[in-house]
Amino acid sequence: MYVEKPAATWPGKPEIPQPNPGTPRPGPFPGLPQPDAPQPGTTPQPILPAWFEPMSISVEQEIADRLLAERVIIVGGHLDDRLANHVTAQLLLLDARSNDPITLQLSAGESDLEAALSVVGAIGLITAPVHAVARGTVRGPAIAVLAAAEQREAQRHTMFVLSVPPLTAEGTADELATVAEQYERQTARLRDLIADATGRSADEVAHDLEGRVLSAEEARTYGLITRLL
Repeated sequence: MYVEKPAATWPGKPEIPQPNPGTPRPGPFPGLPQPDAPQPGTTPQPILPAWFEPMSISVEQEIADRLLAERVIIVGGHLDDRLANHVTAQLLLLDARSNDPITLQLSAGESDLEAALSVVGAIGLITAPVHAVARGTVRGPAIAVLAAAEQREAQRHTMFVLSVPPLTAEGTADELATVAEQYERQTARLRDLIADATGRSADEVAHDLEGRVLSAEEARTYGLITRLL
């Protein structure tokens, strides 16, 4: 016998539980972090493209590289240990490439005694001839770099200041004595370099190193440079 089953009926519309207002809605992929939803009243910020050029070269570096390819080295500003090491590296590099002359464009208003003598040592180490062109102001120990060059030229408005930087040091009595002895030897080295380049006596150069200013014409008469540009 067939008995008809009554159809399932609901007393009312089923209620679907609603989340709390502060509870984030689950994303389409449960268990994975979901992007934060924008807060009410805020406008999403656009995402702009960005790029990075790790091999970008400045204009100054490009100019220095081109001058180096022409065997020209710029020695300007304060001649300290950092600049002396950079110039020494360039001298060694160019000397390894060929024995063609190397031109030093020299303009150093301030210079350290030890740094200047370090460049002088590099000039004496290489076999390529070094030509120095002075411009602007060449002061103090930087003149030793000029004196060490095989050929010495200067622009007509160049100023040369013969001087030695004062000795400043701190430490114990023994340490100060060592520093003073080193300073005297370096000063004597500077004096001898200028004396050999100019043909003047060591006593005369030592006296002038106490403070003397020379124009380009006077520097040629003194024997410090060989030609005016």
